[in-house]
Amino acid sequence: MPKSLLLSEEGFFFFNNKDGVDIMSADVIRVGLLGLGTVGGGVIKMIHSQQEKLSSRLGKRIEIVKALVRNSEKERDVHVDASLLTTSFEDVLRSDVDIVVEVMGGVEPTYDYVRALIEKGCHVVTANKELLAKRGTELVELANQHQVHLAYEASVAGGIPILNVLRQFLRTNDISGVRGILNGTTNFILTKMEAEQLSYQEVLKEAQELGYAEADPRSDVEGFDAMYKLYILAQLVYGESLPLSDVVRKGISDLSAGHIRIASELGYRIKLIAQAYQTEQGIRLSVEPTMLPVTHPLAQIQDAFNAVQLSGNIVGDLLFTGRGAGELPTASAVVEDLAYLLTQPFTPHPAWKEIAAATSEESEEIQRTLCYLEGSCSSATPDRVLHFLRTAGVTISKLKVQFDLGGVLRAGLITSGLTEDHAAVLGSDFGLTVRCFPVLEAAE
Repeated sequence: MPKSLLLSEEGFFFFNNKDGVDIMSADVIRVGLLGLGTVGGGVIKMIHSQQEKLSSRLGKRIEIVKALVRNSEKERDVHVDASLLTTSFEDVLRSDVDIVVEVMGGVEPTYDYVRALIEKGCHVVTANKELLAKRGTELVELANQHQVHLAYEASVAGGIPILNVLRQFLRTNDISGVRGILNGTTNFILTKMEAEQLSYQEVLKEAQELGYAEADPRSDVEGFDAMYKLYILAQLVYGESLPLSDVVRKGISDLSAGHIRIASELGYRIKLIAQAYQTEQGIRLSVEPTMLPVTHPLAQIQDAFNAVQLSGNIVGDLLFTGRGAGELPTASAVVEDLAYLLTQPFTPHPAWKEIAAATSEESEEIQRTLCYLEGSCSSATPDRVLHFLRTAGVTISKLKVQFDLGGVLRAGLITSGLTEDHAAVLGSDFGLTVRCFPVLEAAE
């Protein structure tokens, strides 16, 4: 009979034979891991440290059967018996797994692995937001077809149990909007830039040295990571999402100390805000640097923390915050999903679907923006700029003007009705560099 490896309370693995009983009635649940990096190691540590509590509450022991790794010889922070490791996915597929935890990341070959496991009848727990955002509609349909769980709490906001909260709220509340800070790396960078008046590049280097940012930080700083998480939230809240190509996405890599300083002097703080909300034309999804009054709840979220704000028609506004990444917060969400699977019978997951974005010809409500202007052109005096904007029908509610010793003009204007055409004229006719940020006022 095939053998599996049991994680003992001393942290070692020993063999145990599988008896082939159903997962819901089995005394022992056999788990496979795809990936044994930071999060995978955290999963093993949590199962080890919480073994007694899990066994007591679930009435089942959790075994680790196999762990797929790139390099079986690599030294790791967590002790793992060498016989547990494999570099071949076929070893995992042939093993006697009941549940597979996928924490290897990426889409290829991960999608093929997860698909094969679902088709085999294995339940899957994943922390892979990119996989779900790009292939989730197919995987949800496949999981329903084979009547297996596909759990993904760890894919959004790490240790914050936001997906399970949403499932509860959707039973009675209509969620009009969800917004939040979904990427800890960018929040850390923006916090440091403001607090210590440092440049983006200086803080990015520090974030990489601390392990917050990857050597290639584009997924974080260009907003892709937050966009994938927002896509998943939209599917859960609205039962549909826009294609990723239709999501408004802007990163923070072009932010300067000047942007941060002007925002602060106007009473605002810049955060990378992801939000999904309903309009008359349909749902809208965006991830972009956004101006928040310093008193706004999301403006108070500092360092590498995440936060999610929900607006329900009955409960009103709620804010959830916590560490959104790292070994233990993400591992905690993974193990909670494992525990959920072991106590709940299979029920079909609501189907995911994508819808086309509203066309640009449809009416848009007038947005408030912070318009940041910078330049040294002699024609770009504050009076001339203000005259042009007011003549063009742009309303200006706040204004901050700075001149440095080199005669460079920097100005921040809180405006309503500013369009891309206006910004183009400010660049072409006034010689100004223009950067506009949406303004999110009081919690809505």
